[in-house]
Amino acid sequence: MEVIVLVDPVSTGAVMADIASSRGFKVLVLWSKMCSPGSGPGAVIQGTYEAVEEQASIPATIKAIRDTLRRVPSSATKISACIPGFETGVMLSNLVSLHLGLLPHGSGNAPFKGGDRQNKHVQQKALEKFGLRTVREVFGYTWEDVEDRLRNLGLPIVVKPVQSGGNDGVKLCQSLQEVEEHFSHLCNTKRKLQSSSAGILLQEFLVGQEYIVDHVSRNGVHKTVMTWVSERQAANGGDFVYLATRPLQAKDCPSEVISYVRAVLDALQIRNGATHSEVKMTPHGPCLVEVNLRMMGANGAYVSLARLLTGTSHPDATLDSLNPELFDALPDVPRDFKTSGLIVSLVSYSFGIVASTPGFDRMKKLASFLELHTSISYGSAVKPSVDAFTMAGYLVLAGSCEQIREDVAQVRRFEKEGLFCFADERQRCFSGGP
Repeated sequence: MEVIVLVDPVSTGAVMADIASSRGFKVLVLWSKMCSPGSGPGAVIQGTYEAVEEQASIPATIKAIRDTLRRVPSSATKISACIPGFETGVMLSNLVSLHLGLLPHGSGNAPFKGGDRQNKHVQQKALEKFGLRTVREVFGYTWEDVEDRLRNLGLPIVVKPVQSGGNDGVKLCQSLQEVEEHFSHLCNTKRKLQSSSAGILLQEFLVGQEYIVDHVSRNGVHKTVMTWVSERQAANGGDFVYLATRPLQAKDCPSEVISYVRAVLDALQIRNGATHSEVKMTPHGPCLVEVNLRMMGANGAYVSLARLLTGTSHPDATLDSLNPELFDALPDVPRDFKTSGLIVSLVSYSFGIVASTPGFDRMKKLASFLELHTSISYGSAVKPSVDAFTMAGYLVLAGSCEQIREDVAQVRRFEKEGLFCFADERQRCFSGGP
């Protein structure tokens, strides 16, 4: 039995654990120092898996992994891959793969001479050297670092942590005063995934449709697993609140977007594993927002829909990339869809302690309902949604375009009326059906 070491199995990583187990792999969980059990956002691993924690060094961590495997009463001894289940596990999974000599087998990437690949500023600098379209930006640690340079960006300006995720700390500022205020806020507050001490980016606001392109790679060959269109709008004081993620057929995605993303992966010397890239199609061509060296997140809510549409999913294809024959069998781009689908990000407009979830009950009766993914139930504390970490959940729809459009209109009405009844405010609970 082959072993998959899964680093920080939260969000899609929690789903990956079950998928890998169902394929006959022995899954060993490795918790990084940045993500202890139960601390990660979203879906958390449910099954019973052997687990170890990151040690003071990579050799010590590998020794802890091997010691644990020796104690397990099974024939699982060969470590085939070390895969990040979440953003916090990317660096550790690469280091473990490197030290175990797994890179030639499709697991992990060698260190990047340009710096930390997860750093958005490092990404843009690498693209610039490669001759690719980049966003105009200013980077710094203090206001004095950026004050004299930011006027060249024009307004509005996007201010965000150079590391983090899920739109945490991202703000669209309409004035230089607002830029300075949010810069100061980021300097003095803690981010959900990374430290603010890594620095802050100020970027031009890119005009254009945002595309999401998911790839898996093996030894420098890149295959597109899915393309999506991201839909966001301002709500609850957040500038980029997720509304929906719409699957897009590869033939309907501008061809230069996919070729551009693959050039981005080459520029960053990403040769193995899953990547999740966000790109704006500007009047001057595609421009990278960021690339994540992991599977698409969203708590894995998209897996069933992706399988329905394309026959595979990002976690499935990530496992396929570890086997040369299975990787070769993957198409260069996804097959044509046989139906339509949508992932609806559920927006909460209220806060309180949940007594019941009538909005969820109504959604399950929609004609195009496929799945509902949420961690909210009786006793949960909810607040207005401003980023990926405060969404009320994900509703997955499948069927005809017309039916999905009608159902989404109802969902948006449910959100405005209120998805929840609260323990201290039951009078706000709505009644009636869709």
